[in-house]
Amino acid sequence: MQLVSGAISWRCPPNSRLQPAVGRTTLQTRAYSSSEAAPSTSNASTSKCPVARIQNGMQNLLQAFSFGSFDYHPYSSGVYQGKYKMTMGLEPMNPLDWIEIDECYEEELAMRKELVKNNRSTVIHSLPGADDANMEMLELLADFLPKRYPDRFSMEGTVLTNHALGDQWDLADKSLDPLEVSAQLVQEDLCLMKVTEDGSLRFVSGAVLFPQRWSLAEKVGMDMRRIHDPVPLFNQEILKPVNAFMNRITPNKPFWRANWTISDNPELFQPVGEEFIMQANSGQFINDQLWGQTEPVTAQNAGERLQTRCERETLSRFPRTGAILFTIRTHMRKLKTFEGRPDKALELARALRNLPQELKNYKTIAAFQTQALEYLDSISSQTEAKLPEPAMH
Repeated sequence: MQLVSGAISWRCPPNSRLQPAVGRTTLQTRAYSSSEAAPSTSNASTSKCPVARIQNGMQNLLQAFSFGSFDYHPYSSGVYQGKYKMTMGLEPMNPLDWIEIDECYEEELAMRKELVKNNRSTVIHSLPGADDANMEMLELLADFLPKRYPDRFSMEGTVLTNHALGDQWDLADKSLDPLEVSAQLVQEDLCLMKVTEDGSLRFVSGAVLFPQRWSLAEKVGMDMRRIHDPVPLFNQEILKPVNAFMNRITPNKPFWRANWTISDNPELFQPVGEEFIMQANSGQFINDQLWGQTEPVTAQNAGERLQTRCERETLSRFPRTGAILFTIRTHMRKLKTFEGRPDKALELARALRNLPQELKNYKTIAAFQTQALEYLDSISSQTEAKLPEPAMH
């Protein structure tokens, strides 16, 4: 990409295709609902998305699991396959990879619209002084999307049209809330960080509709250290290199990374206060009190009850305001899908065993780790293509 008149010019050659990033495979399902105000969903028979969905508060899960457009398997990396060491895990990103759109777009955007409408105080927050960065984010999205996805978006003058959803926004309209509009354009959650008057880099605004057990309202206004206080090992092992990287990142040179967990809740929208995570860190099992699950996880039902949740994250600095945008795109799949990939079942089991106990507690995996491992082991034991034990480091 190239800086032109203070904006980013996204050069997409004719018939260009998205180049797969390192570490990407193509396995995907989605699982979602809202614990506060469950968004309506399309009829299962007409769904284009292979999802496990909670409908009307009931666990009527679709049993369509397939290989799809995007997925990530960060648990396969050497960080998890050998002796665990926390790292940033950042890689340079092809600018065309900034925003992902797949067959779940319409369904997820319908959910995001309802969350903005019914749960705005939970999913949208902006501090004074963040308005310029919020607007720059919307302008960059309005520049990128029609060039990257011309079949879905167009820009005429100051009017952005989303042809897939039939929405239009005039960016010259001063009453427009750029955070709300941005949240309803893409499947990614959006977090903006900016250097504030005290000289520190802080989380100043966000549209976070699919949080993985954290609270936007609690985190906004915090610096990197405070944001990650509940994360075991983070501040001790990688806070300094993270801060140094954030200071060095420049416009037009974006990065990406991915993380993972295993979840017993198939919802995308999981806002949880820090007090509950601190309880989990202390070794308490908070799963039942948060989700009210009545059926315990067993090795026999783990394929249905549990799912991996991988977050693909990008980092980029804006050319005008200097704000840093952190995007989060969530991909989920039932453990049942690993029955078709015993090699990945073996890698996931190995990663889970190598994960330090304090991180299992933090990720709320500890409550069902034994059952998950028994299930994954039953899958991987059926294949002769066993992976060699990685060298310890």
